[in-house]
Amino acid sequence: MDPEKGLNMKKGHVMHDIDHEQETEPKKNKPVIIYGGPLFNGKKDVWEDGCILVADGKVKLIGSEEEVFEKAPKDIDMEVYDTQGKIIMPGLINLHHHFYSALSKGLVPSAPVTNFYERLKFFWWRLDKALDKETIQLSALASLLDCIQCGVTTVFDHHASPTEVNGSLEIIGSVIRRSGIQAALCYEISDRDGKDVFHRGIEENLNFIEKYRNDDSLRGILGLHANFTLSEKSMAEIEENYDPEVGIHIHCGEDAVDAEYCRKLGYKGVVDRLNKFNLLSKKSILAHGVHLLPEEITLVEKSGAVLVHNPESNMNNAVGRLLFPLPKNVNVGLGTDGMTSNMLLTMRSGFLSHRQAGIDDGALFSALRKALFDTNSRIAGRFFEGKPGILEPGANADIAVFDYTPLTPIHSGNLTGHMIYGMYDASAAMVMAKGRMIYEDGAFLTLDKEIIVEESRKACDRLWRKYAEMK
Repeated sequence: MDPEKGLNMKKGHVMHDIDHEQETEPKKNKPVIIYGGPLFNGKKDVWEDGCILVADGKVKLIGSEEEVFEKAPKDIDMEVYDTQGKIIMPGLINLHHHFYSALSKGLVPSAPVTNFYERLKFFWWRLDKALDKETIQLSALASLLDCIQCGVTTVFDHHASPTEVNGSLEIIGSVIRRSGIQAALCYEISDRDGKDVFHRGIEENLNFIEKYRNDDSLRGILGLHANFTLSEKSMAEIEENYDPEVGIHIHCGEDAVDAEYCRKLGYKGVVDRLNKFNLLSKKSILAHGVHLLPEEITLVEKSGAVLVHNPESNMNNAVGRLLFPLPKNVNVGLGTDGMTSNMLLTMRSGFLSHRQAGIDDGALFSALRKALFDTNSRIAGRFFEGKPGILEPGANADIAVFDYTPLTPIHSGNLTGHMIYGMYDASAAMVMAKGRMIYEDGAFLTLDKEIIVEESRKACDRLWRKYAEMK
């Protein structure tokens, strides 16, 4: 990367270079035909010899090689990309992520942990307080490397940095732009750090929401931490600033402590409390949903909100298991909660955790595929145009070619089995976002991995020292 235009991550120059890079427009790509392997369109169709024509950032033709090559224009200059048997899929969608967890690998709690609340208090809430502008940026960049390498092109992120609230979403949004993918961002509002931080959290959300209301790659959502870190007065203030056309993104019923807090206040549970404050809509993203009553699941269904299943995080925190599969009209999507950026691995983890509980494998195959593709796509489509998660004429060309060459037959009826038993550890070989190649053959084309890794290692030492010294 040109040092004059590239990522100069040296301390004190980080934000300046983000602003400079953001002004650079990506060059226009030639039309390209992607072919040579199985193709899944994100709905129900699988072609064993799939082919896509991409032009002007959109899918123009899709089908078998024979069909697409026959219909493709013969009088224009175009490129071809041969997958050599690798599987072609829509760019994946993560409905609940935490970019800021990227520099936490190997970090240990500051005190013994015996329950979920203590894990928050002695680990996550210390880590987010230790974040500054540079580590917020580097955490996002490191997470974006992982997302892209895992074929993820749409992310719903949930951020917290109580000592660096103002402008934190803008820092993340700037590197999202550079990466080429799209993301819906929010700052988690909470009472845990006092009223000043609470109000700055509201302001940070509202400013970002307004600025990117009509943007094609960034969106803002009103972020809440969880019911149990928000008082009745705070919830009333949140209600005053809530717009159902914007939505909320909240940890909801992740642990029993959340449900118990709401019941002590006189509510039936976490969703009942959100409903009483009029915070449920089709753009309400409710992460986890482990500790919900049947009548609360009915409220989720009626509102059109989505429960985001985060199986690896639930297992790691020992908070319980989402009752899965839920009734077919309840929106259940899939996210990682910052445990990983690998949606296929998350899908496999969800399958195995529920199989361990004795849930029928056929029901799980159907429910998890629906969550990762149908629900994640529909929910993302409420925030972004271009039919994220779907490959069809007119949709954005968000495409991932995975380094997985099936040795056994592959078709719509057994695709989920291939994902769970074969593809779960497959990295992307190529990733395209809105028709722009952003990753190919192990090389990042929009981000400088070497500099990001080098500067992350340096910043991590400082971040971990701040974490350890915090009172």
